[in-house]
Amino acid sequence: MVTFKLTLPAQPSDSPVIAVAQEGDLPEYGQVWVWDMLLAQTLFELGNDVAAEELKEIVDLWAVNMSSKIHQPYEHIRAKGHTIIHKDLQLGEPDQPGNAMTVDVTGSAQEMPKVAVTCSAGMSARERAQAVIALAQHFVDHNELFAKELPIHVLAFRKYYSDVRLHTEPESVEEAPLFAIQKALEYYNSVTGGTMQ
Repeated sequence: MVTFKLTLPAQPSDSPVIAVAQEGDLPEYGQVWVWDMLLAQTLFELGNDVAAEELKEIVDLWAVNMSSKIHQPYEHIRAKGHTIIHKDLQLGEPDQPGNAMTVDVTGSAQEMPKVAVTCSAGMSARERAQAVIALAQHFVDHNELFAKELPIHVLAFRKYYSDVRLHTEPESVEEAPLFAIQKALEYYNSVTGGTMQ
């Protein structure tokens, strides 16, 4: 269906420039599910590594800020820099090949896509976390709908990991994305119904 390859600089950096290559097409509505699955899988595989907590903290901070602005005109939000998830991470072409994360998305139009992740053997936990942020930024940059929906999903993940299961529990890999989808639906239904939660 579609493959994303996220390549990091050969030299680890606090301000990496990460290349995002895409082969195939992914419907806009499928992007948030793919990213949710990637986040849940990556957090589980990172386990208790500090990179997992750093990843959650970065996306949480962005989501809290962005969630209060999702009903504002999008060009205003973008102009103010609110769509930048992590200021020290940029998308582009790295100077030379480095470690890479490949995200393969498969599935028919009638079902939720499946996400398989492959990483370079030498890829560090921190680089894996950076790649997850890079894919989110890639989607944000190309899809206003994703940019406005993602904060709700991230906040739902935070609630799931706080109230239901830790990210280190195997069940969280499938449960957390479904929880995020459900909470996002509840949120948008409440907004369109005129009763803000």
